[in-house]
Amino acid sequence: MPHVWFSLNVPWNVIVYGNKSDVYTTVETLVSLGISGSRIHLVHPPLQSNVTAINNNAIEKAVDKALSQAGVSVHHDSLLAQWNEGNHPDPIVQASFTTKTKPFKLQCSAFFNFTHKRVDYDTFKAVNDACLVYDGKLVIDTNFHTNDVAIRAAGPLTKFSNIYYANEWTHSNFNSKEVGFQLAAAMLNLFDPTLEPVFEPPQDMDRLIPMYKGCKVQGGSLPGKHYYVHIYKPGIPTRLDVQETQPDYGLAITTGDAIKGNYFRIHVNRYSLIETITCFSKNPLPISNYIPLFGQHERLLNYLCSRWSEGLITDLYRLGKCIASETFLHHEEHDRRGENFISP
Repeated sequence: MPHVWFSLNVPWNVIVYGNKSDVYTTVETLVSLGISGSRIHLVHPPLQSNVTAINNNAIEKAVDKALSQAGVSVHHDSLLAQWNEGNHPDPIVQASFTTKTKPFKLQCSAFFNFTHKRVDYDTFKAVNDACLVYDGKLVIDTNFHTNDVAIRAAGPLTKFSNIYYANEWTHSNFNSKEVGFQLAAAMLNLFDPTLEPVFEPPQDMDRLIPMYKGCKVQGGSLPGKHYYVHIYKPGIPTRLDVQETQPDYGLAITTGDAIKGNYFRIHVNRYSLIETITCFSKNPLPISNYIPLFGQHERLLNYLCSRWSEGLITDLYRLGKCIASETFLHHEEHDRRGENFISP
């Protein structure tokens, strides 16, 4: 078993390196396998932007406290410099880091790297040998076409052509399932000639990138045996505290305490639509019940905002047990009566 090998036969450390949420789920997994927190080093490189992986101060404080209680050593603003003091890197037994003050070295038996995701050499060579345009990523247009009419592409490997002036937007900003569905729909007529041809947009419209509406979902097990899920609107990441200062932000409904493991937050935008759901709990989360709430009007949840303003909601988890059934019943009522509920 891997945890026996780590805990008994290897005297050195485990290094987890990066700023993504994966580093926290990895640390929690290692601890759950029986590896002592004192042998785990979580090393954060300098941030490339001011948006953190979790982007929620309350949850980040709870995670930091859980890491401290587990005995995990956390190093901030530490940049990986070299392996094995510049000697042959196989196997890796030591990693050197530089900081703003002084460098340091760590012995290690395992190194988990979660820094920038890059395209591996074999993939790049295959793209290059196929004479496809590559500019850091595989270049496509809004209809998934590459420069080869016979090849289409989608997903985080791709980027939109520079003619759209939207380099910050890629398929990784959107729900991958929705992107895949649209790719399948675009290619369906190639496999079924009986279908009517897909409507071609006006010429000027093909200069706009598509905006997908499906929610993004981030989640996992975080240190301290916490369950975490964040359901949110696709977009360019922005610090939460900066968003909350905007006059058109809407209403944030929060119950519980992240330190106590019963944190629940719902953001209702200025159009009274559910735009963000964040849960941080000691108990397993019914994620499949929460995802359908995204984009729904707060009236479908029995006038959620009004009840919050009146002080009638003190625990969103307790409310969440019936929240999905309420949404279903309201949809049924809408279908029977033809009432004009607002929807995205």
